[in-house]
Amino acid sequence: ALQTQKAQTAKYQNQLLVADNQANALKQELSELGTQKQQLQTQLQKNQTSLHETQNTLADKEQAILALSQKTDKQQQNIHQLMHWLGALDEDTQAVFQSLTWRSGSIFTKIALKLMFKKAGLTAQDHIGEMTADIAAWQQSQTDIAAVQPAPVSATTPPAVQTEPLVKTTTLRPPSKALLQQNPRDYPRWIQNYDTLTSKAIKRMQQRINEWDEQPFISIVMPTYNTDEKWLRAALDSVLEQIYPHWELCIADDASTKPHVRHLLEEYAERDKRIKLTFRTQNGHISAASNSALEMVTGEFVTFLDHDDLLAPHALFWMAKDILDYPDTMLWYSDEDKINEKGERHEPYFKSDWNPDLFLSHNLITHLAVYRTSLVQQIAGFREGYEGAQDYDLALRAIDQISAIQIRHIPRVLYHWRTIAGSTALLPDEKPYAIIAAQKAISEYLERRNIEAHVMESPAIQGTIRVQYPLPVHLPLVSLIIPTRNSLEFLSRCIESILNKTDYDNFEILIVNNESDDPATLDYMQQLEENDKARIIDYPHPFNYADMNNMAVEHAQGELIGLLNNDLEVINREWLSEMVSHALRPEIGVVGARLWYPDDTLQHGGIILGIGGVAGHSHKGLPRGHGDAGYFGRAGLIQNFSAVTGACMIMRKANFLAVGGLDADNLSTALNDVDLCLKMNEHNLRIIWTPYAELYHHESASRGYEDTPEKMARFEKERGYMKARWPNFLLLDPAYSPNLTLETQDFAYSWPPRIPALP
Repeated sequence: ALQTQKAQTAKYQNQLLVADNQANALKQELSELGTQKQQLQTQLQKNQTSLHETQNTLADKEQAILALSQKTDKQQQNIHQLMHWLGALDEDTQAVFQSLTWRSGSIFTKIALKLMFKKAGLTAQDHIGEMTADIAAWQQSQTDIAAVQPAPVSATTPPAVQTEPLVKTTTLRPPSKALLQQNPRDYPRWIQNYDTLTSKAIKRMQQRINEWDEQPFISIVMPTYNTDEKWLRAALDSVLEQIYPHWELCIADDASTKPHVRHLLEEYAERDKRIKLTFRTQNGHISAASNSALEMVTGEFVTFLDHDDLLAPHALFWMAKDILDYPDTMLWYSDEDKINEKGERHEPYFKSDWNPDLFLSHNLITHLAVYRTSLVQQIAGFREGYEGAQDYDLALRAIDQISAIQIRHIPRVLYHWRTIAGSTALLPDEKPYAIIAAQKAISEYLERRNIEAHVMESPAIQGTIRVQYPLPVHLPLVSLIIPTRNSLEFLSRCIESILNKTDYDNFEILIVNNESDDPATLDYMQQLEENDKARIIDYPHPFNYADMNNMAVEHAQGELIGLLNNDLEVINREWLSEMVSHALRPEIGVVGARLWYPDDTLQHGGIILGIGGVAGHSHKGLPRGHGDAGYFGRAGLIQNFSAVTGACMIMRKANFLAVGGLDADNLSTALNDVDLCLKMNEHNLRIIWTPYAELYHHESASRGYEDTPEKMARFEKERGYMKARWPNFLLLDPAYSPNLTLETQDFAYSWPPRIPALP
């Protein structure tokens, strides 16, 4: 027994020794871990110090960038001011050179030098001419730089984060001093600066024509009837004065009763064998007369000139150049203006590129239009019974046969439309039958495409059209998504107006609650949910406007979705019906609405890319009511834009998902709506804006600039992403004109235009 106890004791002692060794090993390991912890803490402190230094460095760089941006803006203003002064100086200098005193003195000087047998050297006028040429070259270089590097700030700002309404808006930097010091709508001066041909420019055009391998032959069709002699002479002279010589003029007189017309036409035909004449024995009106002229056409391309209008001297040059540059095109159209009885040009219509829905609102093409002759022959020319809108009907039937990429816009004023008594150029209601013919032509165009629609005259803008698309018998469900954080006043007004002022009755409301903590707001949302008036979706994450909407779309049960701000208020009951009617069209990607500030000035009439560097709202600040049509009706007509605001947009859920929704990674707060629309465009889906869906947007009309360092840094990052992602759109918006400004949102003229200067 003693031996057994000793053996057990030895065993226990051995186990204790092993345990003691293990304890020592653990102590050693703990000691090593403690050392590692201390090292990690030391490294962490170093990293924190380094991070702090990096943050300070970034803050310094942000301040430096801000200072550089302000300095650049100041330099740009100085450049604009200098260009303005140089233009004024050149104008005054030319006035001196054209004065009788200077010209008389110049003549006497030359005579005196000849009498003294002295050779004349360079005059002051020659020296100033050389300086002016150098200045013009410098101005062009500044224009080229501006075209590549647009102004640095502006676009749709992000929704507010705390108790402010979740909004999207556009902010602009103030316009340059040069613009403020001159009238941005001084068209005579704009013509003088940018649309006046010099003898050197004409020679360069002629040289380029001679260098072309081909010279397209263009036929000009002109119907005449009892035209006033001076207007007919002016029209004929404008053809004879064309810089591009490869044309023929085919004139059909529609049995004029005034004898001077025939005499005058025969006189001009004798002067130039390129003029062809036919004299109808019976009056058949403009369509029949135009067809008679078309029978004489031999050119591969054909255009049309009214008997009292004018072609710009370089009209056919630019058309021929574009024909050669884009040989697959079938139809070209240019900008136009009007010319009064005194010969003064006014009211330039600087058009967008091809805009299908704007074209169905009014005749966007009009003047100057050039067609391939084969296309006009294919559709059998003009149709009788559409007088007053015969050119509209011709274009509609031509477009039936071609694709959108075969239509080209030349952003130059190539046609001057005469404004005299009795012309629609002066007053649209001079020919009331014209709008009836236009409605008929558009209705038949839609019927040919199996599109059901009601065509009527626009209730707000005389002489324009509204196309109203019907809703299906079974209305699709629309999911209206409204993000919010507190903001009971805004939210309740928005929800109640939707519930009480919407005639479209198949919709659901999804409120995305971004961590609201206001008891009254939470109580209101609970009541809505209990009464089956809305579904509440919690978003318990840091503010990310794009991600909030993307998440809500996943919960949406509707075929259509609507992204709405919580500070909207419905104006007209048809707002949702109108937007849905367009969203259901297979070619439409996104539908935008007309939004007004509470003071009845326009907040959103579509988005124009490039304003302030990124984007701005069309016609922002335009007063509601009389005169709210905007530039050539563009604040009151259904039309296509490159983008519309996310404050109120309707689209198919499938299209939203197909393009990847809103970009929550790169555009969490701002510009995600513009990006979404551009992605829709990329998928061949059009963006449409309708003035017949109207809501108030309770955003402050004097919200101010995004000028805090944090906001500017965030916006600069998102702006930089947009410029890298969509460089071509931001430089040249196809729904806008390069002849219109990117400094303001009122469609003022661009000084200078963003097109190549005259040769």
